[in-house]
Amino acid sequence: MNDATETSPPPATTTLPDGRPPAASATEAAPPAGVSTGDSAAPDIRLVVSDMDGTLLDGEGRVPDEFWPLLDELEAAGVLFAPASGRQYQTLAAVFGERPGLVFIAENGTNVVRDGQTVAIEPLYRAAVAPVVEWVRRTASGAVPLGAGDDGDSGAGHADVGLVVCGARTAYIERTDDDFVAHVRRYYAALEVVDDVVAASADDPVLKLAVYDFGSAEGRTGPAMRALAAETGIGLDVVVSGEHWVDVMRSGINKGRALAIVQDSLGIGPDQTMAFGDYLNDAEMLDVATHSYAMANAHPSIVERARHTAPANTEHGVLTTIRSVLPHLGE
Repeated sequence: MNDATETSPPPATTTLPDGRPPAASATEAAPPAGVSTGDSAAPDIRLVVSDMDGTLLDGEGRVPDEFWPLLDELEAAGVLFAPASGRQYQTLAAVFGERPGLVFIAENGTNVVRDGQTVAIEPLYRAAVAPVVEWVRRTASGAVPLGAGDDGDSGAGHADVGLVVCGARTAYIERTDDDFVAHVRRYYAALEVVDDVVAASADDPVLKLAVYDFGSAEGRTGPAMRALAAETGIGLDVVVSGEHWVDVMRSGINKGRALAIVQDSLGIGPDQTMAFGDYLNDAEMLDVATHSYAMANAHPSIVERARHTAPANTEHGVLTTIRSVLPHLGE
């Protein structure tokens, strides 16, 4: 890049009391997954962190009704709860409301908010936006054919992909067909349809770039985006965050880093943290929680990474596991 400031990392904004840099994710390998907790006494859990889609949400994509009284009981017991999601902060706030003490780990850990105040925000390098936008435009037009995905799509010619530029203030899209917009609105309550996402987001810190592939994200778009990220040399991480979603973020930024920042700011350790996840963007988050759970419906690599397993999201596995590990809630 010609302008050196374009490739220098944007500063992370934190509220750590002594100005220390954010804590790094733990790298210690987790014990084999699939074992029961086996704890003879309830652990001293102070923080429960849960992914949303495929984890806390039920098979219809809704928060189970039984969750709300459980959240009341957690709060009464002094246990904090944090939704940790690829979803936008505004979307999570619309679901949970601004409950006192609730911690939001949004946009795959690039935006952390508590009590309406920013705890940490970790934007992309501005120079990363244009190459990804151009790749999506050219791929969607057929100028950059993709290889075959795991879904059997030949990938030749036109590829059905769309892009969300995820700003801190709002999300931006250019594609306007009903099917794509419906998928996007599920995750982005604050959304603007614009002619040029690069120009529209110029004064809004871009947290991540989310590519939606109507085919296979893991088998097709993910590898293509990793190749593009390597070509730019800017310093980007690419994570498959769902069956159809691929997220591009600044290198080293993830839910695990965000959770470590939250733990440090609150004086809560990994042994006091319970975390639930199901997909690849949850991996680092499970590393920094001693009580880590993969859902029964989780990606195989997440099942291997977590220390324990929980029933599937369709069986309200997060709720039943919390009540099993913390049997004295509500007493």
